[in-house]
Amino acid sequence: MNAGDGAAGAIGDGAGMRETARGTMHAWQCDHMGHVNVRAYGDRFEEACWQYYAMLGITPARLRNRDIHMAAVQQDVAYRKELLGGDVVAVRTRMLDAREKVLRFQHEMLNCETGDVCATCTYTVVCLDPLARRSQPFPSDILERARAFLAEATPAGPSR
Repeated sequence: MNAGDGAAGAIGDGAGMRETARGTMHAWQCDHMGHVNVRAYGDRFEEACWQYYAMLGITPARLRNRDIHMAAVQQDVAYRKELLGGDVVAVRTRMLDAREKVLRFQHEMLNCETGDVCATCTYTVVCLDPLARRSQPFPSDILERARAFLAEATPAGPSR
């Protein structure tokens, strides 16, 4: 994305990135110093999580039917560039790890006007049995999709 591209089109930028959220940072989300508050970043990353889950097959219907539950066990946020009220942002997401019971993925929040990565957020999530409240393997269709997303995000090594 180049400066001046504005909000047109979906962002992906290779390496298995998928656009998972888009919106505007509003003045009411700013702190008393005029900067977008950390809560607003968290809200946008949370929206991106639910979109990414749906792309993986972890749909609202599946969660409501109690087929599986999800639990975030770790969240790491890095703030890189400041955002101000009125800035238009997009979040893109890539898979970092896909194990039997655990997924790890990273969001990047971009300023759509400048193309700058303003923040990143890495989540580690676990699949839960909703009745036993213990970790369980992901259903095979979800794990297959997560591993396909991981393959897209993993650069191919040199061919032999």
